[in-house]
Amino acid sequence: MRVTSPVPIVNDPTVRWIRDCWVTAQSAPHDTPAFGFVSVPFDHAVSHRPGCRFGPEKILSALNTLSTYCVDKRVSLDRASFVECGSVDALHSLEQSYSNIRAAIAALPRRLLPIVLGGDHSITDPAIRGVRDRLSGASMGLIVFDAHFDSREPIPGKEHSGHWMRTLSDVIDYRKVVQIGINAAIYSEAYMREAEAAGVLVMTPYDIRRVGWTVALRTAIEHASADGAGVYISVDIDGIDQAYAPGTSVPNCGGLLAHEVLDAVFGIAVNVPTLALDITEVSPPLDRDDMTSRLAAQIIMNFMAGVVRQTSNGA
Repeated sequence: MRVTSPVPIVNDPTVRWIRDCWVTAQSAPHDTPAFGFVSVPFDHAVSHRPGCRFGPEKILSALNTLSTYCVDKRVSLDRASFVECGSVDALHSLEQSYSNIRAAIAALPRRLLPIVLGGDHSITDPAIRGVRDRLSGASMGLIVFDAHFDSREPIPGKEHSGHWMRTLSDVIDYRKVVQIGINAAIYSEAYMREAEAAGVLVMTPYDIRRVGWTVALRTAIEHASADGAGVYISVDIDGIDQAYAPGTSVPNCGGLLAHEVLDAVFGIAVNVPTLALDITEVSPPLDRDDMTSRLAAQIIMNFMAGVVRQTSNGA
């Protein structure tokens, strides 16, 4: 019996690549999902090892190697628009940098769904403020994937990415905040007690595996999306186990698995209106074979697939 080798499809013209699909905000159709990518090459407030200022460029490079078909979720992004909105000016002045981040996101055309590429996790504070400005101050929920509470007391004269959850107290209702993946053993019990007393739903990896992801994700969505305009998703890559995400300032053992976060981000985007996604703490100088950058790109792909799926379901 003769076996014929399959025809190579490397140059298959039916495959559309994200690298070939970038458009301008003006040319993006108004009737399909449009994603605005904002790069924030900023790590002046990184809590440990620097390097995540190089994250945006590497994540975009990894994203450009992907096709517009999310195979895992069977969702085509062919009709979605991808707009590269450029880089925010990140200066040595922290105050000015944060102001620039907020202004850049607030100024995005309303039809663009922001995808913010960090940068250290402190950028989430001004990014959320920028999204809130777009909503004219409307209430929103927040779902964070992170190994750390990031709720330490600010230290005068030393800005760092470990206290942004606390500095958001004037704009976020903590009763609509979910922290998924908290497990870094560098905190006292007081941090857990304080978060839960404020109304934050804290889910450690053990909590999630005990009840199962289906129950955990449904609970998280219900908690964050009650009586709000939608949900902001923040992914600190160190919430994922260091076996999958070594390229980060504070690699974390015993964290979430890569496929768990990929599925969770998709599940959130499918089930509730999302206002923005940020992905932070990807540090290419600390990475191994671009593993972490490629994972970040895949998380973005799954997020976009979820948005497209929800849009098509509601059409």
